Amino acid sequence: MLTVAFAKSQYVGINTTNPKATFDIVGTPNDVTKADGLIPPRITLAQLNAKTSYSATQKGALIYVTDLTGGSTVSPTAQVTATGYYYFNGMLWESVVPKSVIFTASLGENASITQGAFNTVPLKKMGENLGGGVWDSTNYTYSVPVSGTYIIKSTIRLADGFGSRNIFQAVNTSNSDNPDGIWQTNPGTQRWTMLYTRIAYFNKGDLLRLYIYSDGGTADLINASLNIALLNQN
Repeated sequence: MLTVAFAKSQYVGINTTNPKATFDIVGTPNDVTKADGLIPPRITLAQLNAKTSYSATQKGALIYVTDLTGGSTVSPTAQVTATGYYYFNGMLWESVVPKSVIFTASLGENASITQGAFNTVPLKKMGENLGGGVWDSTNYTYSVPVSGTYIIKSTIRLADGFGSRNIFQAVNTSNSDNPDGIWQTNPGTQRWTMLYTRIAYFNKGDLLRLYIYSDGGTADLINASLNIALLNQN
């Protein structure tokens, strides 16, 4: 039997006549025939897209999105990319559980990168792709699934027998001499490997790619890798 009690005028209790807070729910943990828990409003993403009544006065509202058919069509639901619990922050819906985004790719086979230009590395072997990002296997670009701060790690390794030359490496939204990239000089050693790490904020839909510039000769790569992970969604 459900008991709803009102005490001290401002407290409401479920299954208790002595609520200890604004809303106090007492379950039945010793009754194995009853399921304890609190279920918020369940709604599809299509239904949530259609709602226009949310504003700063609904900040903190909690819902459970049950279906994603049709995708987000309005800015407040842009971060609703999986079924689950979401809360309204006064402007848009955010996941209660931090989103995991992980992407990895590697060269897969040897590749020759033309000298004298900022060229995308053809990463033909995709590893992990978690969190909704889209990998373009033709242009070798990764579409960022959610806005946030990301950590990026990449490597390139040259084939043996190459003489000294300057090499640039970066991961960015365009192929250019970006200040977040790095220049290094290959001294001509065997299996010379160049490491790159970057932490940066990217917007949803940004197209990231690993690219290099080889100064003074074609860069014959025997290995390369790209690793992207979301640190904080905001």
